[in-house]
Amino acid sequence: MVITTIIFSALILFFFNKKNESVSIPTIFLLRRTFFTLSIIYIFCTSCRHSTRVVFLGDSITELAENNEGKGTYKGFITLLREDANQKLELINKGIGGDKVPDLLLRYKTDVLQLQPDVVFIYIGINDVWHKYNVGTGSDIDLYENGLRRIIEDTQATGAKIIMCTPTVIGENSGEFTLVSGFKNIEEMEAINKDLDAFSSVVRTLSFEFNIELLDLRKKFKNYISENNSTNASHGILTYDGVHLNNAGNKLIADEMIRFLK
Repeated sequence: MVITTIIFSALILFFFNKKNESVSIPTIFLLRRTFFTLSIIYIFCTSCRHSTRVVFLGDSITELAENNEGKGTYKGFITLLREDANQKLELINKGIGGDKVPDLLLRYKTDVLQLQPDVVFIYIGINDVWHKYNVGTGSDIDLYENGLRRIIEDTQATGAKIIMCTPTVIGENSGEFTLVSGFKNIEEMEAINKDLDAFSSVVRTLSFEFNIELLDLRKKFKNYISENNSTNASHGILTYDGVHLNNAGNKLIADEMIRFLK
């Protein structure tokens, strides 16, 4: 609308000058002032770039990613990104504790598509595996894959940039592990880690299939833990309980994610 008005005003001025028709001084002055004012408005509007809208879709790990040190024991990776990134980024947290891929399927249209994001991080899978062994309500790997495929297809159709994140860890040690009251023996933990590796492979395959970005957090976490956990501790390296991130874990993720936002 502003551009159209500027062009129209310029044409009027050009027409009057070209035809040398008699136009009153106040009229010419008004037209020129209007043209000048609208030009300034246009320059100002075009200099204000649209902020990049980033949505983080996930579970409790994402939900807790806006925590501040003053409110808890760590600073979340979205909080760190806000501090590190420029002000042109609008970071929107859409993590809900306990969510699995079937839960994302119920809300991604509202929590992602309707927001019309420019960038979407999808970080899901821990509960899809953990709930299978802890409460018997995990996700089969086929459901996990097909659900993610649907979310990716619909999100990609909007033109948004997608970054797929592999699920990280359940326990930072080898051997027995307890999360809250959920004790798992060595055999169960071997099965859990095998599933996490398989679910991570699904994410890698989908990233390749749809030609979208991959943030292989499981690989990065495993490498970091193997180099920094000489005592085989179940937590305290990148997590505060074996799953949810501490300061080091949040910083690792924030440092990786910022690369996709520059």
